[in-house]
Amino acid sequence: MTGRDINPIIPGFAPDPSITFINGKFFLVTSSFHLFPGLPLYVSDDAISWKHFGNAINKKSQLSLLKSRTRIIREANEQDPLLATGGLYAPTIRHRSGVTYITCTNAIHEEGESHPKFENFVISTTNVFGGNWSDPVYFDFHGIDPDIFFDDDGRTYIAGSSYVRGLPWITKIAIDCFEIDLQSGTKLTDQKEIWEGYSKVVPEGPHLYKRGGWYYLLAAEGGTTEGHRITISRSRSIWGPYESYEKNPLLDVCDPTGYIQHTGHGDLFQDLDGQWHLVCLGVRKKQGCYPMGRETFIAPVVWHEGGWPLVDPIVLNPGVLPKPTLCNSSVGTPLVCDAEAGRVYIRDSDLSRFQFSDAGQTIVIDPLPASFAEYTQPIAFVGARQRSMVGKATVLLSDQSLRSPVDLESGLAY
Repeated sequence: MTGRDINPIIPGFAPDPSITFINGKFFLVTSSFHLFPGLPLYVSDDAISWKHFGNAINKKSQLSLLKSRTRIIREANEQDPLLATGGLYAPTIRHRSGVTYITCTNAIHEEGESHPKFENFVISTTNVFGGNWSDPVYFDFHGIDPDIFFDDDGRTYIAGSSYVRGLPWITKIAIDCFEIDLQSGTKLTDQKEIWEGYSKVVPEGPHLYKRGGWYYLLAAEGGTTEGHRITISRSRSIWGPYESYEKNPLLDVCDPTGYIQHTGHGDLFQDLDGQWHLVCLGVRKKQGCYPMGRETFIAPVVWHEGGWPLVDPIVLNPGVLPKPTLCNSSVGTPLVCDAEAGRVYIRDSDLSRFQFSDAGQTIVIDPLPASFAEYTQPIAFVGARQRSMVGKATVLLSDQSLRSPVDLESGLAY
């Protein structure tokens, strides 16, 4: 064990985690919104020490992020606008019969339109490490955060956060479910509302589990900031009615002044011993702000057969950790990132404009007319996720890059 804290297990822009177990290893995917490549993939032997090894959306031919932009929806006041992020929301990763699937939403903001468009899809691969994910298979669902659930009888279901009309503050949002054919994206049943949530405030990020004859429905509620929480319900039928846990919320922030805040949007999983755990998002509050954004945390879970899961509060060092799949697993080692997999671009960038050498330490960028503030046109930007609360980043501009017949803007952005 190293001297570092266990949590967050994936530091720095790793929101909405979903996790699965494949051939002796844990795999985890998170949201990526308007960044390309999208849907970063992590692998671990112990669910504590992770490696970012690839991205599920790694070819521009898979989908377009051109219109997956961030825009101002309304302004509470001039200093505090409300922003709507576009792009890839809240994926779910699951595995069945040698095939790994990811479901996700691409949120699109058309120019001049007041309402977002949601493109929901599933991608698949038979080799997670190979990087050869399929093109998206789209399915009809007006909402976000689709979960994929494989039932015992071989049927497959999608449960997602359904938007009945309009924008979040004037829309009825509930968890809907339908059976699906994954190969074609065809709905095999009508779509049905199965739960409004515990608080009925923006229920999203659903995940279905079946245990002891019960269907358990996990959800995030309350928005993504101070009111964020995890709730749960259950039913004897996948179609409901779902009984809300009398001690909801399952996970909440008890101390509003604490270091870890906004915990929610989780996924339950088991280790090799059958012990349950939860991964979820959270933020670290430092001097009144959240410099690392939303990160991935872990907590132990006690879940007795026939009962409700009990989740420990999110702390820096949980008392119970998952059992490693390897005896020599280095529990607590820092996140490892593949340099190429970790590079990020904004929306549909022209990657031919970027040339890398010296193991990625030297970058030649062919500039574009659009400024860094442009939100509709491609811009010449390449970046990386900040993975440490304390650190230093520098860039050296060559003399040649400073000599140009036209005005140029270049440098380091944070």
